[in-house]
Amino acid sequence: MLLAATLLTLLSQSPSDVAANPKLAVPDFQTSAGNESLAAMLAGSVATEIDRSGLFQVTTSDQVRALLSLERQRQLLGCTDDSCSSNIAGQLGVDFMLNGRLTRLTDAKKATTGLTLDLTIIDVKTGTRVSSREVKGSSEADLVAHLTEGVAGLIAPLLTGRQGYLVVIASEDGSIVKVDGTQLGTTPMTQRLKVPGGPHVLRIEKEGFTAVQKQVRVAPDQVTEEAVRLMPSPDFIEAYEKKQWGLRVGAFIAAGVAVAGIATFGVMQGQAQAAYGDPSQPSSFAGLRSSLVSMEDPEVRKKAEDLRNQINSQLAISYVAGGVGLASAVTATVLFLIGEDPNKYQSYRGPKATAWLLPSGAGGALSFDL
Repeated sequence: MLLAATLLTLLSQSPSDVAANPKLAVPDFQTSAGNESLAAMLAGSVATEIDRSGLFQVTTSDQVRALLSLERQRQLLGCTDDSCSSNIAGQLGVDFMLNGRLTRLTDAKKATTGLTLDLTIIDVKTGTRVSSREVKGSSEADLVAHLTEGVAGLIAPLLTGRQGYLVVIASEDGSIVKVDGTQLGTTPMTQRLKVPGGPHVLRIEKEGFTAVQKQVRVAPDQVTEEAVRLMPSPDFIEAYEKKQWGLRVGAFIAAGVAVAGIATFGVMQGQAQAAYGDPSQPSSFAGLRSSLVSMEDPEVRKKAEDLRNQINSQLAISYVAGGVGLASAVTATVLFLIGEDPNKYQSYRGPKATAWLLPSGAGGALSFDL
């Protein structure tokens, strides 16, 4: 019951905490007939979650007992709105009151299709609603699983004056960061998150990875750092390795073409320069052209023209090879830069057994790929 849970949590508080933290009453939640035990259990769970934050003083067992007595009187008098609750809570010296209503959804055959827990926090002094949250679940277990996140979001507005900072470091860039169900950014985060002090549900998600959800407690005016390591799925690892190995092989091929192209450019340029020569070399183009100046010999002219065509071809090949080599070098650089280590997720692969029959068919072998 709520009384026992509240009493235990109160015994763990220090006098300074009790004096500094606002008081919050959590009576049993309202529900339809037959669901009272579940509603009482949920009320106790909510009270425990709030007390764990260390930022509220949950009402004592005597106060809760008195509150329940007054609640029954309120129901007998037909008072059902939030202002009545705040008046009763005010008489008990609490600052806030948390009301809850559990609704069980059923189909035509009376089978449960879902559960909804409406939570509302009332400011006793003003009688106004300061925060509300709706927690849904397909079953009782599913509702309880979502309770922590719901409570964290419920009390967040009451903690706006007691801000803390959360720094999230995830193993994967591009991961979605959610706090209490609200997306606050993606990794890597360039700045720390400003969140209300107290407990929060941190969830990190990325396609192809198993989502990580954990409870974190942010101290007011302090920085809390959380490191999260995401686990990739086998399909993601296979697709990642296939892509990265493709980029890596493409980069090596492009690098090879770049080396070949640049080498060809150098060789062709050298041969063209050697064929052109200078006038002191009779068999070079420059030497033949010098001979044509002093005498007009058709045979010498033909040799000079053939040699000129050869030089032009060598220069053309060198320019094409040089262009291809330069483009391939750029391509190889880009592929190396955008590519990642193909073995980055190798450590996530478990033992893999492979078996095959021996040629004789009489036996087999077993190997493990780690």
